[in-house]
Amino acid sequence: MQIEALNRRARERYGTFVGAMDMVLHALDETNALINQVQRKPAGPGWTVATKEELRGMRRAAFEELERLRRKSKKYEAELISREWRL
Repeated sequence: MQIEALNRRARERYGTFVGAMDMVLHALDETNALINQVQRKPAGPGWTVATKEELRGMRRAAFEELERLRRKSKKYEAELISREWRL
């Protein structure tokens, strides 16, 4: 009985984690439209503004990190399944 509750909690927590990664992926997809709207205007004194290329590079780096985290989480998911979701 106690193990079943732990297993259910582990599945719920993993599902929440995967859902959060999906939300971040969706947010990264939304940034494309925002990056395309960036105009090259001089910033005020003491301010710098990232260029479209810099923003795209930052987005790409974030996406790569998210994909690496996804791969690691899939490995963990397989481990949970192989143990019948026991902690």
